[in-house]
Amino acid sequence: MMLLGVVLHLAINYVEGPEDGNWPFRDPARSPLAGLVVLAIHTFRMPVFFVMSGYFSAMLIERRGAWGYAHNRAQRILLPSVVSWFVLFPLTMLAFVFVRLQTDQVDEATRAALFAAALKHPWVNPGPIHLWFLEVLIILQIISLPVVAAAAMVPGSLRSLSVRVRHALFMGRARWLLVPVLAVLTTVTMLPMHRPGIDTPQSFVVSPAILACYALYFVGGWCIRREAGMVARLVRTGWWHLWLGVGALVVALIAAIAWFAVTGHGQRPAPMLLAAAQATSAVACWLLVLGLIGVAERVLARPRPAVRWLVDASFWIYLVHLPLCVVVPWIVSEVPTGALGRFMISSVIVSVLLVLSYEAVLMIVAPRRGS
Repeated sequence: MMLLGVVLHLAINYVEGPEDGNWPFRDPARSPLAGLVVLAIHTFRMPVFFVMSGYFSAMLIERRGAWGYAHNRAQRILLPSVVSWFVLFPLTMLAFVFVRLQTDQVDEATRAALFAAALKHPWVNPGPIHLWFLEVLIILQIISLPVVAAAAMVPGSLRSLSVRVRHALFMGRARWLLVPVLAVLTTVTMLPMHRPGIDTPQSFVVSPAILACYALYFVGGWCIRREAGMVARLVRTGWWHLWLGVGALVVALIAAIAWFAVTGHGQRPAPMLLAAAQATSAVACWLLVLGLIGVAERVLARPRPAVRWLVDASFWIYLVHLPLCVVVPWIVSEVPTGALGRFMISSVIVSVLLVLSYEAVLMIVAPRRGS
């Protein structure tokens, strides 16, 4: 899911349609396929990530208790997020400003003056950039601590009832209702969004709707962990869930494209189309979540060094990728190929640079840690 973020941000450079002002570069050669890739990845990538986060948060609570959980999350999520943001925000903004100035119709003196101003004030208009999901995750994990503490004080009869309801829905006779119930709840949180899918926070203030939507996926992952045997059952039904999810994703993409076509990218309201796009998107996400868990558990049952390396590298690669995903496509924009060719060239160059940066970090860090 982290590496798909690199694909998404590279594909944005080749999307057709009006520019929204948030992305500094659009290649003259564009393709409708790029917009489809961006829309598809944006639909399910973060929901899958937050289900995984909820699952492993529940596992940490079980194994280490509340204090161990808090310490681990502070060390592994909070501290890297803060340090990374202070380093990456100015680098990302400078990359955005540089590329935007190259494509704007201004003379060299004006371009140099504007870039010098950006260098002098790199912290103007601070925002979460591509690390916004870490802020949302930190908020949810902080909220989970008092919720767990409060749940321990609930009378035993109520706790027992909630466990039975959860078991019936996730593993018992009512399990056929699991996806419909989760999809309805998710759709309700997605209706306030401005366009199909889940909105991306543009500031450090996260809207309640975005937080509620990702909280549902987080809680869903938490419940999957608490239901012994749930993952084993998903192994048996993984392919069915996955193919149904792919079918639902196709329907969701058609509904989203229809919304963009009717509204002119949000210029005119189309509430019924938006509701249809959000509902089908929610169904697709939950089916894909369950399917991907089951299929991954089946396909990756034994350890594979290449997969382990990819998993270890993915977080670093996502952290540092964004400046390259703007600068490299601008550099290759004069290559005499179409949008697909330039996208492939950019992907190869960015991937090689990111892998080399990860290996360079390992050469520095690993000897000091003795591993």
